[in-house]
Amino acid sequence: MSLLSPWSLLLILPLGGIIVLLYLLKLKRKEQVVSSVMLWQDAVADIQANAPFQKLKKSLLLLLQLLALLSVVGAVARPYMRTQGGQGNRIVVILDSSASMQATDVKPSRFDDAKSKALGIVGRMGGGDTMLVMTAGSKARVVASFTSDKKSLTEAINKLKPVDTPCNMRQAMVLALSLVAGKSRVPPRIVVLSDGGFDPLTDLSAQNARLDFMRIGRECDNVAITGMSSRKTLSGEQQVFIGFRNYSKRPQTFNLEVYLNDQLLDVREESLKPGESRQELLKDIGDLDGRVTAKLDAKDDLAVDNTGSVYLTKPRKISVLMMSKGNIFLQNALNLDPRTTVTKADALPANFKDSKYDLVVFDGVTPPANLPQGGYLLINTSCAQGPGRMGDALQRPSIVDYARNHPVSRYVDFTNVQVAEAKRLSPANWATPLVESGGGVLAVAGSRSGRNFVQLSFSLLDSDFPLRVGFPIFITNCLDWLVPAQTLSAGESIRTGQPMYIDVPTNASRIEVSDPQGHKHTVKVTQTPVIYDNTEYAGIYHVTGKGIKREFACNLTSVQESSTAPKEAFSVGGRKFASTGKPVQTNREFYAPLVLLALGILAFEWYAYHRRI
Repeated sequence: MSLLSPWSLLLILPLGGIIVLLYLLKLKRKEQVVSSVMLWQDAVADIQANAPFQKLKKSLLLLLQLLALLSVVGAVARPYMRTQGGQGNRIVVILDSSASMQATDVKPSRFDDAKSKALGIVGRMGGGDTMLVMTAGSKARVVASFTSDKKSLTEAINKLKPVDTPCNMRQAMVLALSLVAGKSRVPPRIVVLSDGGFDPLTDLSAQNARLDFMRIGRECDNVAITGMSSRKTLSGEQQVFIGFRNYSKRPQTFNLEVYLNDQLLDVREESLKPGESRQELLKDIGDLDGRVTAKLDAKDDLAVDNTGSVYLTKPRKISVLMMSKGNIFLQNALNLDPRTTVTKADALPANFKDSKYDLVVFDGVTPPANLPQGGYLLINTSCAQGPGRMGDALQRPSIVDYARNHPVSRYVDFTNVQVAEAKRLSPANWATPLVESGGGVLAVAGSRSGRNFVQLSFSLLDSDFPLRVGFPIFITNCLDWLVPAQTLSAGESIRTGQPMYIDVPTNASRIEVSDPQGHKHTVKVTQTPVIYDNTEYAGIYHVTGKGIKREFACNLTSVQESSTAPKEAFSVGGRKFASTGKPVQTNREFYAPLVLLALGILAFEWYAYHRRI
């Protein structure tokens, strides 16, 4: 047993001295003449007992008063004992539900071990404690609000399942701190059950919350696919890149299996030393069309990162009409793609509406009214049917943000692009901003009524964008998005937890997405493309609806999740919180019994005083 305020015990000296002094003080009495003192023997003895500075006699009342004072001072000192559990009034339990928590170095899995420890905290809750339970995957989710009902907390924890995404512990911690801020005089407690597979939270402050880190996991024994992508060379040859690594401390030998859809395409035996990485490039695969899946037939602790999928499509031709007064950078970027056949013109052809161009580029040229269905790239111009209305001029706008996950701007870095002059865009309600500056939006994308648009509000010749390595990537992205393939095999692969942009026909009001777990999700179409963000499981997602049937793949490919070695501590605001490997410890105070004891002693003192009288 210890004391939270041991210096409070010093109060016994002045307060106890005052009580003793009151017993030593002489009482002032009024003199009165009486006929006899025989009946006043007791009164005379009392007068002698109250003579100052005489020897203090034994007194039950004095002893009881001193004991009562000692009990009160002891309560003020706040005695406590370290106990297992969650005595702390308000407790937030954060369970890491990311992919690495599926590792089986702890049986049956790390996540099951975390659930068991969370249930142990629930079982040790005090009568006045309340608890909130949340998970931290790609999103932070509250699964049980603050309650003292142990049954409901137990049921909520038992229903939890891990996901195949990285851990967004920052979002979970921000939410937890906001939920407990200023709610109680007693410092709240936040318990994190995780293997520590997330970045330090250097920009946060724990404030007055008490943080406990319960480390989950023992070791790292894992081989993983760290990267997978497909590409077409300038000659039109299709290639598939597969990267994998051995994160364990022992050599690993396994088979790399490659499938086209569900048909085995290739098998290779691979051997990796501890910490070794390797890349395989599949060449000469011809004009394959479909889903390419790589599988590592390895015996390790984490299975979700042993599989990845990408898509191949047969080469197809894209006819492009380029309306421009002259832009060699744009023309070269369009011709660089082997799929394109570019026709340059200064004025619209007479039969423009009847022509079958897949993509029309208006570079500084005003488009005509009533554009036919198709793909349109608008550069430094706008139209009534377009995704944005051009407004005031902006001089040297600084780009502050861009849509990193949109298919058009993916893999393109706009951060340091310099623009001499642009115009502020006002996006339509069905459009998605792509590039934003301090003065307003500079680029948007959107689809409506069978027309796909990408719009830039500045001239390429008034910027250094054409001189950057991201420019041809941007043009290729525009070709892929503005002229989408109509085959089922023309799918995309993204990382788990990232949003998927799904192009849907203009007459579709809703679509249905089936995830790898077999769950079906109905999504109402309110804009094109549809942004689908429920991508928490690795595998193949199937999209069906009116006029649409396609699929896309989600791969983990996360170094942070595949490196499953548990961390000893995690950092919040520069302060490290280490795991003790023990159940959560807390202070259980015993001031209430001392206060009750003091009241009982005073009650007995009152009884003894009146009994003596």
